[in-house]
Amino acid sequence: MNTMPSDRLRQRFESNFLIRPRTHPLITAASLVFGVIFIGTIGFRYIEDYSWIDAFYMCVISVSTVGFGEVEPLSPVGRLFTSGLIIAGVGTATYSFTALVRLIVEGELLRLRGIHRMKKKIENLEHHHIVCGLGRLGKIVVQELAEAGEDVVAIELDPIEAGPDLERLQVPLIVGSAYEDEVLKSAGIQRAKTLLALLPKDADNVYVTLCARDLNPQLTIIARTEDEGGESRLKRAGANTVLAPYRVSGSRLAQRLMRPNVSDFLEIAAGRKGEQLVIEEVIVPTASPLVGKSLAESDLRQKTGAIIAAFIRTDGEMIFNPGAKHVIEGGSTLIVLGEKASVEALSNLL
Repeated sequence: MNTMPSDRLRQRFESNFLIRPRTHPLITAASLVFGVIFIGTIGFRYIEDYSWIDAFYMCVISVSTVGFGEVEPLSPVGRLFTSGLIIAGVGTATYSFTALVRLIVEGELLRLRGIHRMKKKIENLEHHHIVCGLGRLGKIVVQELAEAGEDVVAIELDPIEAGPDLERLQVPLIVGSAYEDEVLKSAGIQRAKTLLALLPKDADNVYVTLCARDLNPQLTIIARTEDEGGESRLKRAGANTVLAPYRVSGSRLAQRLMRPNVSDFLEIAAGRKGEQLVIEEVIVPTASPLVGKSLAESDLRQKTGAIIAAFIRTDGEMIFNPGAKHVIEGGSTLIVLGEKASVEALSNLL
């Protein structure tokens, strides 16, 4: 029977991305072997009153069907038990052999190597972003973050929904439900910087937000809403920011109609038109030599060519277009406008 395209795509994703942990056939086979030996040993011990050593020995030679003689003549019940044990042993051996063949023939080893590689990659991530839900919005967010060099982990229940771009971007994918604590933990939520709850239903995003906030109280959570009342519910659940995609898109479209030049400028600054102009956030290190100096004393504009459009203090207060006398504070954030090289030069000075 021919493999359908969706099946082939699913197999491809399972070989390259992290799949939620499941019981492996070889683990099942090993469990069956130990189970048969355990039951066989117990059975011979109490049915035939053998010593533990003799019971174990009798179990092994029965399961392995090597044909050695009995320790002592078996009772009728013992013979029935031995017959069942031999059948169980043959069945277990057949299952184990089949599982091993499947492991080799179907490329299961490659899948396991891929899972291990992705697990190690996620374990080494810190201050990364977790995107829950790979619909149209989620895919765009993952692509933007990955192309900007940010560390991203995606969570999606259906790997087909992820599409081929995720493989190209080398973004780890965890196939599973974002409601489950184990799935969120496998994405490194305790070490993550941001979680984006972008599932299509508000109720799902509320539940994901509650779970994520419980696992990491310091996490920044951005959630999507489609409902007018969804914002308040998501805020109460623990979301820091709630976005309504259609409202944002509608507002941008209206701004495009009313202020086309301003919209073009913002598109360029956001890096969507391939220009060198960018708007960037730059955090001032507490040990920076410029801490305590005014903007005039630091001479950042003349040295780098970058424009400081705003300051965000550590208490969250935002100061737009700060004056020359404004003092630079450690831990504050600068909103910087300029060419990429200028912004990088300013960041290096700090």
